[in-house]
Parts: sequence; C-alpha cells; structure tokens
Amino acid sequence: MSTSPQRTIDIPIVVNAWGVSAGQAPHFRLLVDGVMIGEAWVAATSSTPYRFTAALDPDQAHRISIWYDNDGMVNGVDRNLFVGSITVDGQEIKSTDARATYDKGAVDGKDVVAGQVGLYWGGLLSFGLGEEMFGGPVVRPPPKPEEVITRPIPITVEAARGASATGPVRFKVLVDGTLVGEAEAASGTAERFTFGVTLDPSIAHTVQILPVDGAPAGALALGAVTVNGKTLAPPAPSNDGSVTLAVAAPVFQGSASDAPAPQGDAFYVAKNGNDAWSGRLAAPNADGTDGPFASLERAQAAMRAGTVKTTYVREGSYNLTGTLSLGAPDSGVRILGYPGEQAVLSGGERVGGFTYEGNGVWSAPLSAAPGLDVTVDGVRYRLASKGAYDPQDPTTGWFVADASAYGASKNALRYRAGDVTATDLVPGSRVQVFDTERLQDAILTVAGIDTVTRTLTFTADAPFTMRDGSTFKLLGNSAHVDQVGEFAYRASDGRLVIKAGEGFTGTGVEVARLGTLLRLNGANGVTVQGLTFANTTTDGNALDVLNGDVNTIAGNGFVNVGTGIRLTQGADRNLVSGNYLNHLGINGIALTGQSVGNTVTGNRIQHIGEVRKYAGGIMASGISDTVISHNDIDHSSRYGISVKNWDTATISLNNAILYNRVRNTGLETADSGGIELLGRSNLNTGTRIEGNRVEHTGGIATTSTGQWLRDYKGYGIYLDDLTSGVTVRDNFLRDTAWAAVMIHGGHDNIVTNNIGVLGANGESFIRIEWVPLAGAAGIPANNTVTGNLVSGAVPLGGYVTILSAGQNAIDANFLHQVGAYGANDRTGDPLFADAYNHDYSLLPLSPALTAGLQDLAWTLMGIVS
Repeated sequence: MSTSPQRTIDIPIVVNAWGVSAGQAPHFRLLVDGVMIGEAWVAATSSTPYRFTAALDPDQAHRISIWYDNDGMVNGVDRNLFVGSITVDGQEIKSTDARATYDKGAVDGKDVVAGQVGLYWGGLLSFGLGEEMFGGPVVRPPPKPEEVITRPIPITVEAARGASATGPVRFKVLVDGTLVGEAEAASGTAERFTFGVTLDPSIAHTVQILPVDGAPAGALALGAVTVNGKTLAPPAPSNDGSVTLAVAAPVFQGSASDAPAPQGDAFYVAKNGNDAWSGRLAAPNADGTDGPFASLERAQAAMRAGTVKTTYVREGSYNLTGTLSLGAPDSGVRILGYPGEQAVLSGGERVGGFTYEGNGVWSAPLSAAPGLDVTVDGVRYRLASKGAYDPQDPTTGWFVADASAYGASKNALRYRAGDVTATDLVPGSRVQVFDTERLQDAILTVAGIDTVTRTLTFTADAPFTMRDGSTFKLLGNSAHVDQVGEFAYRASDGRLVIKAGEGFTGTGVEVARLGTLLRLNGANGVTVQGLTFANTTTDGNALDVLNGDVNTIAGNGFVNVGTGIRLTQGADRNLVSGNYLNHLGINGIALTGQSVGNTVTGNRIQHIGEVRKYAGGIMASGISDTVISHNDIDHSSRYGISVKNWDTATISLNNAILYNRVRNTGLETADSGGIELLGRSNLNTGTRIEGNRVEHTGGIATTSTGQWLRDYKGYGIYLDDLTSGVTVRDNFLRDTAWAAVMIHGGHDNIVTNNIGVLGANGESFIRIEWVPLAGAAGIPANNTVTGNLVSGAVPLGGYVTILSAGQNAIDANFLHQVGAYGANDRTGDPLFADAYNHDYSLLPLSPALTAGLQDLAWTLMGIVS
C-alpha cells in the first residue's frame, strides 16, 4: 500500500536519440506512467539530447516510455528512430539496460522484447525505474526479515529449592535473551518444569535459567536441563545464580517425542535395558533384575509373540547394524518415542581413536572406506574436493570441462590445463559432474588420467554426455582435506581424515553404513511416531514403506539421511504428517510405484540435496489421489515438490497440492520449479495446485565456456512436458526467476486467482512454450490464464512470454506496474497491506477485489498449528 505523501518534484528527463528521415523526421511522444508529457521530431542524425521535465512523486517508481508513432517507408527509404539512452535526474540508463523493454509495432503487449537502440518497427520503448532514481532513495527502516522454517521446541528444567533458600524460588527461562516462561521451585525435591518455544532449528541457540527477585547464591538447585528431548548437564552457575547453555543446532533437529503417554500394557527399549528382561518396565527396577529391552529387534519379537503391540523407545542413540524390517506379521504395531524424549535410530558407525595431524586435521582408523556421508557432532561433512568451496556460493569449487577432439562422452571428460594433475588422484578418486544445463549430476569413480590429452576416464557411464562447459569436482583425496567440514579416506593406512572446527574432542564422529533403518514391507496399520532417524547413506531411504497400507508416520525427525521417507510398490492410504526433515543427501519424502491415496501433510523439510543435486523436498512419480498439503519446504538443490509422469508406468492422476510453502529452490541446478509436474503421457491429469506460497525459485547453469548463468530456467509452478488438465488457483508467487507459471506444451490448464509479484523484465507471470520433440502434441493450446493479479516490484514491460504456442486465453487479469496483454486486462494499485514487509494481503478497498478477484487464504499456507 502506498504511504507516500502527496508531493511532487520536477525531474529532468533527457532522451538521447537520432533518426533516419523519410518524407518527414521520426516522431516520438514521451510518456510517464502512461501520461504524455511532451513530444519531439528527431531530425538529428547523431545522438542528440531532447529535454523534458516532469512533476513526479519522488517516493514512487515510474515508467518512462518513448512512443515512436510514425514508422514508415517513403520512396524506398525506411524511416527509423534510434534511442541510445535516457537520462533521468542526471542518471543515464542505456536502452539495452535490463530495466528497458520494447513493445514492437502495435502497442498491444503482444510482442514485448528486451530493450534495444533501434526502434525499427515503431512501438514503445519503456524504462521501469525504481523510486531511488527520482530524487534519491526513500529513507525508511529495513524490511522485516523473511520468515524461515521454525518448529516448537520443549525445554524441561529440573529444579528444586536450594539450601540457602528460605522459601519458594522463582526463576525465568530465556532463549537467545527472550523470555520463554517463569516457574517457581517450592520443594526441596527436584521437580520438572516444561516450557515451549518456537525457533529456527537450523542454528544454535542459547538457553539461560535465571533466578529472580534477588535470590541468593545457592537458592536454586538445578538438575538436568532437557532441550528438545535431549538431556544436557548444566554448567556451574554464575555469580548471579544463572546458568547458560550454548546449545548446538543439531540438538534442535532431532524430535522430542509427542507420542501419547503410556496407557496400559507396553514394551520399552532403553539404553540401559537388557534383552533378557521382560521389557515391560520403562526403567530398570531397583535391584536390577527387570526392566526395558535393549534392542528394537527384541521388542519386535515380543510384540509378534503376544497381544501387546506398542513399544516405547527411551532417550539415547541406538546405532543399528542392520535394517529393522516389519512385515505382515507386524501389522498394527506402534513404535513410539517415549514422550518428551529424543530417541535416535542411527545408521552410522561410531569412529574413535583420533590423532591430531596439525592444521585442524585429525585422523582415525576405519573398518572400511566410507561412502559420501560422515557426520561430526551431528553436522554433515563434505567429501573433500580439490577446489575451494564457499557454502554461500554454489558456483564455487567447480572446474569447467574443456572441449575434446573426440566430442561429448558419457565416460570421459577433458579438463582445462592446470586444473588436474596425476598427483590429485588416489585409489577411489571420484568426480561429481553436471551436464552444462545442470539438469542432473553423477558421481563417477576415476579409472585413469591421460595428462597429454588432459582426459579423465571413468569406470562407468554418466546418464548424460559430458562436454565443454560441464562442471565437475574432484573428490576423495585426503591431501585435499583443507577446509573445515571436509573428510576423505586415506587408503594407504586405512584412516578417516577430517578437518574439524575448534573444540573438536575426538568424539561424535559417525560414518553412515546403513541406507535404511526401518522398513515396512507388507505391514499395514503400523504407527511410527516420535523417533529420530539419523546418519544413513545418501542412496538409501531412512524409513521405507513397500506395499504397506494405512500406516502412520508422524512427528519424527530425519537428519543427515539420504532420503527421509519413501512410499513405494503400491503403498496406499498412508499418513505422513508432522515430521521434520533436515540435511538430506537427496530427497525429503519420495512417493513412487503406483502408490495411491496417501496424505503428506504438515511436514517441515529443509536443506535438500546436500550430496546429490537432482532432488526435491517431496519427489513423486506414478501416484494418484494423493494429497500434499501444508508442508513447509526450504532450501532445495532443485525442486520443492515434483510429481513426474515419465511414461505409462508412472502416470499420476487426481492429485492435490494444497497450501504448501516453498522457498529457495533451484539453488544448484536449472530447469527447476518450486512446484513441478511432468506430464509426458499427455493426459488430462485432474490435478489441483491451490493455495500455495512459492518464493525464490532460482536456477544456475553454465555456458560452453564455463560462464555461470544465474536465475536460469527457474519457475514458481512448472507444468512441464505436456502436463495438462491442471487447475492452478489461489497461489502466491514471487521472485520466480523466468516465470511464476510455466506451461510447457500442455493443454486445458486453468490459471486463475493467483497473485504474482514480478521483480524484473526477465520474469514473466505466465510463460507458454511448445515441446519440439513432441511434434504437434507439444503445441500448448486451450490454456486459460484469467483473473490473476500481477504486480511489478518496479514498472515492467509485460507479464506474458509465448513461444510457438497455439490458441490460449490470456485476458482479464488485474495488473499493477505491468504492461497489459489482454484486451480486458485492468490496471490499478491493488492496495497490498504492506508489500515492503512481505504482506501481500489485500486491503478491503482494493480495486482488485472490486474487479472480482478473491484474497488468498494466507493463514493456511504452510504449517498450520
């Protein structure tokens, strides 16, 4: 909503133009925000300034347009106008600037291209300029930070009245200096006080417990402090009696179980258990003769043998050496984390015996070479690469392949001079490589090197050809362990080599050995709740459901795993709800194999594709009647949500993608979508994409010379390869690289009542392209794009890009700071509540509402508490 005062200042505008006369000189009108402020005949044959003055609001963006209105030819001479640049308030903007567009010929929004100097077809050259160009930038406070994924975290404090206290002792709990709650320790016997706080689990936090009301030293006796179900020993109190704990991020990434408290008979598994005991006690009895089991396998056998079908797992880390498999005989069982505790199932081998080698590098003997997955104190480490890597810049650390005399290849690449030497290679050296458009990566083992032709060969083929412009990393040489967070295996002495940060104690290191921790194969009606799954291999699925129906996977944590959860082989009508998935080697949740009727809702999924880059928060193919709703997905190498139909075996029909929040996708690949459907069977899918909030869909790739392309082939909602019969409604789309909605060869799609906010001329609201390889079937037709609200962050030339499409209806959209396309498009200020602070809801008097649009269901987008 505009809050600028009603004031104007005189802004000088200079058009630097020249022309070719034919019968008469070329003529232009100068418009600002569609209003003519002057005109000129351009008789000059070299660049000449034509000067104007406009009274403008300096706190608003403006669109300055040169309308060349007398293009023609006389006696074989072509009249033309050339505009090299404009100068606004002393600032020159070239006609080829990214802020300029050219509406060629008839000024109807149908043929809008990037700005250019020669206006050979007549038409409108426009410059969309931000308010900072008019009298300097508005001085205002910085906008609110954008929201990140948060989750509720319980904090439990054991406290009692201390020896020096004469009465009840009141204390506060603060997180990062903010009050979370207060309580009163009135008893000399320790009590448990539980508080709740919602915070960002991807970073560390400080927890402080502070006596109040001038309590003397020793007045508060503290026991254990449990943060997110993990028990921490408090340090000694400071002089004021307070205790401060610096809690590392991994503590917040597991899951404190929210499973129901035990009622009736149950089995228990605990770190201090014994498989020879009955398993019916939650803790060992006083004389140590009975108590919980020690293993899940023993609990499984007990549930199979009797009528008790519930097992609770107590706090601690359980390093499994094999997959726990549940089959049909296990149908109906419940495996639950003990309420309020963090029980971790790990597929990692613990590594000890570290020796310091200097410069932050440590090594330890290892039973066998690791794969791609090593964690240190719960933090995923990267396989060492030769190039320096900055985690804030995904273009770093990559080498660029050179052109080979033998052409493109699937099992060899030519490196550039100086990038690779024979000494860079060790037994087991690998290369992670992308094709030039960065659609897919592969990790290949090096077979050999030819230093004369500068060629690396591999033991297997990549799924694509490698050529000049392909990017690659050389992985696995322990001599390249030179950045904190890297590891490698030194085969010469069988040692794991890591470079750790300050404070490394030689413990907390795990090498992932298992791909799957828990498998449900033909098991039905199973509940898995309140557990944390950790440290599995990149190529595995931490929790795998095959041909299992009506199972519930709820409230679990998945951290440092390959893919968190997979439903496949006809796994139907399962509920995947309220899970937290972070630091994923590939995907968050995968659904495949003609699985039908599943519900995936309320999951938080972030940092996706940390090892392999063809990845998504939710990746699916061959699914139907599935609801994917209210998930919060952030930071993905490629997709947020993707549902693929590759062929007749993977047809996907009648799915609903509803009220998800998707942010920061396409971080390491191109041709990506916040929400993407692939439809190669060219069927009317009956899919609904409604009520989602999609923002910051990027995309990166390289040219054949290795130049990086940013914001490349990224889309908000991507209906790819003949996807048809989809309703795209009530979504919010912002900062979507190439287009908010992309229709690639599909038909009979409906795009309506969406709000799109475009940031630059290279970003369209709707982009429609044909699929050449599909022939006539690849020509998109009968798509309807009406009744949407499209707003430019600055004035933009248009909102439509069409490449070789058939007949499609694009009209009656409400536009703000965007050039019109349809005959019935309407324009105006939509009156967003506070766009500067990311609130794009519509105020009650919005003309967009009057025009028939409906405001979006903002509070339903993402996690709903």
